[in-house]
Amino acid sequence: MFKKTLSIFLSALIALSAFSVSVGAVKVQGDISDLPVIMVAGYSGAELVMTDENGKKTQVWGLNIDSVIGRVLNRIVDLGQGLIMTANGNPKYLGRVVGEELEAELEYLKLNPDGTSKYNVVVANPETQHQNMKYILENGLPTEYINESEVVHEISEYVDPEYIYSFAADWRMSVVDSANALDKLIEDIKSTTGKDKVNIIAVSHGGQITATYLALYGHKQSVNNAVLTVPAIGGAVLAYDIMSDNVHLDEYTLVYYLEHGFIAEGEYEWLVKAVELGFLDDVIKELVPYVYNVIGYFGSIWDFIPNEDYEAIKAKHLDPVENDAIIAKSDYAHEITANMHESLQKCSDEYGVNVSIIAGTGVPSVSGAQRNSDAIIGTNDSTGALCAPYGERFADGYTGVKTQCDNPAHDHVSPSFEVDASAAYLPENTWFVDELFHGMTFKDDYTKTLAFTLLLTDEIENVHSNPDYPQFRASTNPNNAVYATFDESPEGYLSDGDSYIVIKNISNSYPVKITSVQSSCESLIIRSNDINTLEPGEEAKIYVTGKLPHISDALVQVQVKYELVGNTAAPIGKKTFNFKLLNGESVEFNESAPYVEADYAMGYDALVSEKTDNILTKMGVSSFISYLVDMILSFFKQFGFTL
Repeated sequence: MFKKTLSIFLSALIALSAFSVSVGAVKVQGDISDLPVIMVAGYSGAELVMTDENGKKTQVWGLNIDSVIGRVLNRIVDLGQGLIMTANGNPKYLGRVVGEELEAELEYLKLNPDGTSKYNVVVANPETQHQNMKYILENGLPTEYINESEVVHEISEYVDPEYIYSFAADWRMSVVDSANALDKLIEDIKSTTGKDKVNIIAVSHGGQITATYLALYGHKQSVNNAVLTVPAIGGAVLAYDIMSDNVHLDEYTLVYYLEHGFIAEGEYEWLVKAVELGFLDDVIKELVPYVYNVIGYFGSIWDFIPNEDYEAIKAKHLDPVENDAIIAKSDYAHEITANMHESLQKCSDEYGVNVSIIAGTGVPSVSGAQRNSDAIIGTNDSTGALCAPYGERFADGYTGVKTQCDNPAHDHVSPSFEVDASAAYLPENTWFVDELFHGMTFKDDYTKTLAFTLLLTDEIENVHSNPDYPQFRASTNPNNAVYATFDESPEGYLSDGDSYIVIKNISNSYPVKITSVQSSCESLIIRSNDINTLEPGEEAKIYVTGKLPHISDALVQVQVKYELVGNTAAPIGKKTFNFKLLNGESVEFNESAPYVEADYAMGYDALVSEKTDNILTKMGVSSFISYLVDMILSFFKQFGFTL
C-alpha cells in the first residue's frame, strides 16, 4: 500500500508516492527457482481506465499533473484566502477548498452504494499476456503495467522476463474479488508456461490479497514460495483512522518515514518538534468527509478495517439495506481474516506452500493511531502477533503466550519485548524488523536480500535455520546511519560471553563519528572514547567491561549518538538498540503489571525534564545540547564517574 497508497486520498497531507531513491542490487545465494514469479503490488497498483460510448479509453487513476495544476489555478484565490485564514488560526476553510478539489479530481473512482463502479471504469490490462513483463516490454505497452518496477527489474536478473507477471485487479473492490482474480491468473500462467506452481512476492494490500487467495485456494497447491512483505493481512490502521474520523497527522513520524523513503540520511524530525503544526489536524478534519465521498463504498477499504473495529465502523457508516452487497462481501472477508491463523498454517503444513511474512514494527501510525506499526499497517494486523500497547513493552521475564508455538526452545518474544510472535499467524516463518517503515522492504539491504532469497530459493527454511536472518532485527535503511550488535551473542542478545559491541556505519554517503555510547545497564561500561571516524560500510569493535547481572529475559538498551561528518543540514543523530539479556535464570514475570514503559531514560533524557527539553527544542538547540551532555556522561562513566 506504499506506492500510490491509500494516503493519496489525503493528498498534500501524506505525500507517499513512490520514492525514486533505492538501495543497491543484492546478491541472492543458492539455487534459483525456475518457477514463474508474480508480483502482487500494493494498493492502487493497477491502472484504471474509463471507456466512453465510442470505446475511447481514458486513464482515471494516476496523478494527472496538468489537471491538478488547472484546479490549483482555478481556485487560486480561494486557496490564497485559505492560507491567510490558516495563518490567522482558522484552517477549516483551506481544508474545505482542498477537499472539494480532491473529490472532483477523483470523481471517476467512485462506486455505487452496492459496491459496483459508478462509471464504466475497469482495469486497463486485465488480460494475462498484458501482465507479462516480456510481452509488455516487447509490445510497447505502458511500463506502468509492471508493478513495483525497480524491484521487478531486479528480479528479472534471476528470472526470465517471460516468467514474470504483474498482477492487475480493480483495487477498489473486495479483497475476495481480487483473490479470485489472482487464482485465475495463476491458472492461466500454469497453462501458458507448463509449470505446476508459481512463486509470489506481495507488498502491503498485495499481501492481503495473497493471504486471502491462500485461505481460499491454497488447497490447489499451485504456489511454491509466497513472500508477503509488510502485508495488510488483518487490515490497515490508516483506513481505520480515516473511517473512524480519528485522523490526526503525526508530523514527527511522517518526517521520519519520508527520511527513510528518500534515504535522506539526516534527522530532520526536530524541525516538526520545534514548530507547532497542530493546525493541520483541523485541515484534515475538514478534508476527511470529501475523502469519504470517494472511498466510502470501496470494498477494499472496508476489508482494511481491522476485525476488532469492523462492526462498530460498519454500523456507523453502512446502511444494512442500501449497502447490503458491500456488507456481505466484507463480512465474508473478515470471516476469512478471523481464521487466518489456521488457513496459513494449513497451507504451510498440509499444502506445501512456503509462506513467509516480513513486517515492520516499532513506530506509530502517521495518521494518529497509537499502535505498534510500520506507520501504515499495525504489526498485529500484518502478522497476527501479540503486541504491547505503543509506548510500552512487556515487562522483563515475559516469554510469550505460546498460542501458535509452544516449543520451549523457541524464543518468539522480540528483544525489545514489544512483540510476541508466539501468537503470530506463522511464528516460524515471520520476520520482524524494527523501524522498517511501510513500503521500505526494498530500500533496506537486509530485508531486500531476505525477501529475494525467500522468493527465489529454498535456502531459508524458517526463522531458526539461518543466523544471518534472525526473527527480530533492526532496519539497515541507510537513513539510520548506524547499526549495533554484540560480538558473540546472536543479533539482539547480550551475555557475559560478549567482549565488544560492534557498531557499523550503514550510511551510503557520510562518514560517522560516534560521540557517545550509553547503556541502560549501569554495570555495563562501553569504552567509546577512542573510536575513530567510520567510513561508509566500516565497522568498529568497542571494548565493553563490567559485570552483567546473572539473569535472562530482561531488556538492555544501548543508545548510540553520532555525528554525520560533512552533513551540515542535520549532522547529529541518535539510535537506540534493544538487546535481550541471556545470562542466567529468567526474571520472574509480574502478571499483575504486565507492561512497563518501552524505553529507559539514559543520559540527557534522564537528567533533563520534558518541559526543559521542549523549550530547548523550540529554540532549536535540544539535539546539540543532548549531544554534548551525553558525550560528557559517556566519557565520565568510562572512568568510573556517574552523575
